[in-house]
Amino acid sequence: MRAIQRGVATRARADVADVLVVGGGVAGAALACALRARDATKDLRVVVVDGGDANPAPKRDDAIDARCVALTPRSRAFLAHECGGAWDEIERAGRARAFDAMQAWDGVGGGHATYDARELGAASLGTVAENRVVLWALERAGERLGVERVARARVTATKTPEEDASGTPARATVVVEDAGKGGKATTTREGGAGGGEASERTMEIDARLIVAADGPKSATRTAAGIKVGGWGYGQRAVVGTVRTDRAHSTAWQRFLPTGPIALLPIGDGTYSNVVWTTTPSEAKRLAEDASDAEFAQAVHDALQGQGAYKSQYQEDFNRFATLRFVEDVANQVFKPLARAARTTMSKVVGVPAIEGADEAARLDFAPPFRYPPDVLPAGEGTKRGSFPLSTHHATRLIKPRLALIGDAAHVVHPLGGQGLNLGLRDAELLANAIADARALGQDIGSVNALNPYARASVAANAPMMAALDGLQKLFANDTYPVALARSLGLAAVNATGPVRRKIAWYAMGGA
Repeated sequence: MRAIQRGVATRARADVADVLVVGGGVAGAALACALRARDATKDLRVVVVDGGDANPAPKRDDAIDARCVALTPRSRAFLAHECGGAWDEIERAGRARAFDAMQAWDGVGGGHATYDARELGAASLGTVAENRVVLWALERAGERLGVERVARARVTATKTPEEDASGTPARATVVVEDAGKGGKATTTREGGAGGGEASERTMEIDARLIVAADGPKSATRTAAGIKVGGWGYGQRAVVGTVRTDRAHSTAWQRFLPTGPIALLPIGDGTYSNVVWTTTPSEAKRLAEDASDAEFAQAVHDALQGQGAYKSQYQEDFNRFATLRFVEDVANQVFKPLARAARTTMSKVVGVPAIEGADEAARLDFAPPFRYPPDVLPAGEGTKRGSFPLSTHHATRLIKPRLALIGDAAHVVHPLGGQGLNLGLRDAELLANAIADARALGQDIGSVNALNPYARASVAANAPMMAALDGLQKLFANDTYPVALARSLGLAAVNATGPVRRKIAWYAMGGA
C-alpha cells in the first residue's frame, strides 16, 4: 500500500478521504483492496491507518509463524478475484497448504466424522496460510491498486454525526509515531516542517465513511458508543508449529474435555500448525514452559489419546467399536439405495447433487477413522504463544459515517477456524454495499447505504457464532451419558452422506 507522504498532512485544513479504514489487519486491508479493485469504487480515495510497519516479504526457508489461518474456498476466491490478485502473491510465496480432508472426533467417547473434498466435487476444503503472509500479500496488492497507508499510526479520536446528516463528514485524529530512535516520522503535524527526529506527529482526516477494523478491543467502536454483548470462556488458545512423520493434507481436530486441539498442514505438508484450546494454567505450560520436544510430545499424546490425554472411558469404548459396527452395517444397507435416493436426500438437507463429485466418495456412507500422523518437534526458530478466548458481537454494526467489520464487530471461538473468514465475509459484504450505493447515487456513509451490509453480516455470522458456541459447550461435558450421546451423534453424521456434505459445504463458506 502506498504510504502517505509528509506533504499530505501539512495543510492547514483536515485531509479528506472517501473511506478511512482504521486497522491494517486482514479484514481492513482486504476491504481497502476490494474497493480499489472494483470498477464501481476504484476512484474512491481509500486510506488505511495501520499500527505497524509493512510486513516483510516471506522467504521459503523462513520458520513457520505460529499465527496461521484456515481460509475457506470462499475466502480464497475473494482474495483471488476481488482483492487485486492478493491470492496470487500468497501462492507465489509457496508457504500455503491446501487440505482436502477433515476429521473431527470425540476425545472422550471416540465417535468421529470425516469430510472429504471429493464428495463436493471440490479441489480442497480450505487452505492454511500464515497470517503475516496473507497481510503481506494484501499490502502488495494495495500498493498496486493505489490504497494509501499510514504506518505506525493510531487513531486517538473519532467524531461521527449523531444523525444521518447529508454532507457532514466524520473526522479522525491520527497520531503517527516515528520509526524509533534516530528514525524519521512518516507524516508531519499539521503545519510542521517535516523531516528530522520526532516522537509522534498528528493529522486530521475527514471521511465520508470510517470503517472500524481495529480488533476486538476496538477504540473506534468504543468512541462511537457502541457496546458489545458476549462472554469469556475462561480458556486460552495455544498456537505453535510442529513437524509430522509424513506429509499430509488433512485438518485433524480432537475434542478434549478442556477444549479442542487442531493439527493443520502447512508449507510442504510435513509442518503443521497447532491450535489448542485449554485451561490458562495448561496454556502457560505449553506455550511458555515446555521445550520444543515436550510441546511436540504433548501434541502427539493429545491427538493419539495417550498418556495424560487418554480417555477415562477409552477401554470401555475401545475407540467405540460398537459405532464402527453400526457404521459398517449402514454402509452395506444404504449403499445400494444411495444412487437412487441421492437427489431427494440432498434436497432435504439443502445440498444439491453435484455432478462433479467423486461417486465412490459419495457412496462411502461411513468413512473409517484414520489416525493422525506422529508429531515431532519443528526445530529451531519456531515460536509459540497463547491468547484468551471469548465470543461477542457488537450491538450494532453501523452508524452514520461508521461501519464495523471483523473482530471489531464480532469474535468467535476458534474451534472451527472461522474468525478470519467471517472478517473477510464482512469485507466482501461491505464492499458490495458501497458499490451498490454508488450505483444508486447514495451517500456511501449514509445509514440507507450501510443497512444492507449490517443485515447481510448478521445473517451470515450469527448462525456460525451460535453453532461454534454450542459445540464448545457440548464438548466441554465429559460425563459418560453425554459422551455416549455425543459420539452416537457424530457416528450418525458420519454415516449420513448428505448431512456430512451439508456440514462441509457450510464450513467451506457455502452459506
